[in-house]
Amino acid sequence: MEKIYVFLIRNDVWIYILSGLGLIWYLSELWRSRRMLRGAMFGLEKERGQRLQRRSLFFIFVITAVIALVFYVNNSVAPTLPADILKPPTPTPNIFATPLSSPTPIGGASQRTPTIVIAPTVTLPSSLGPGLESTGPGSETQDTVETIEITPTVVIAGCSAPLNITSPASGVPVSGEVTFFGSVEMEDFGSYELEANGPQTGGAWLSIQGPISVDPISDGVLGTTNLSNWLPGVYAIRLNVFNNENALIGQCEIEIVLQSSPS
Repeated sequence: MEKIYVFLIRNDVWIYILSGLGLIWYLSELWRSRRMLRGAMFGLEKERGQRLQRRSLFFIFVITAVIALVFYVNNSVAPTLPADILKPPTPTPNIFATPLSSPTPIGGASQRTPTIVIAPTVTLPSSLGPGLESTGPGSETQDTVETIEITPTVVIAGCSAPLNITSPASGVPVSGEVTFFGSVEMEDFGSYELEANGPQTGGAWLSIQGPISVDPISDGVLGTTNLSNWLPGVYAIRLNVFNNENALIGQCEIEIVLQSSPS
């Protein structure tokens, strides 16, 4: 039954157009049958007019019922359906439309993806400590060496397969209530949060969902928020991921174009 609802919701405009054309046609047929009955002088003409009238009334009733059904589904059933059911299907990739990368020369350097940046160790000479004295002219001075190690800095990767926002796509215009789809499948995952930055927030990052502690999500619903009262413009949407100690371990950022909601 849900497949029928989804079909009606996705094709409601075409159904309204075709139903409207059919309704106009059979109303004209009904009017023609009435004229035929008024001017009928023989039984055969009268019978023909009655058949045309019954057929026109039948199809007018059917088309009106279809229009009423689509209207009911859009206004009463659609708000109760889960958001993932109404998500548009993923298009089948076309391998011929995807440009192929140039071949890698034999013996070429392999691509390296650094994940941790570590600063070099710094050594500083210190002055003579207690108990260390010069033995006289020409003698060597003994120095102590202090080693300072820099704590490694973890590079937080951007959008990738285990951390991404798939819908709405970056740069797509949106309005009203927006549902975000994506994946959060990182190691040591604890919770995630959605933030927005744009004209409504005055240049600051504002949380619109979360933090939310759930199981890892694979191409599912990340959250839904109503932006109908926000100022239109370009907004940055950021997905923050935290571990079980509430430390930031990943971020993914996209841009959307918020349009004014139709009045």
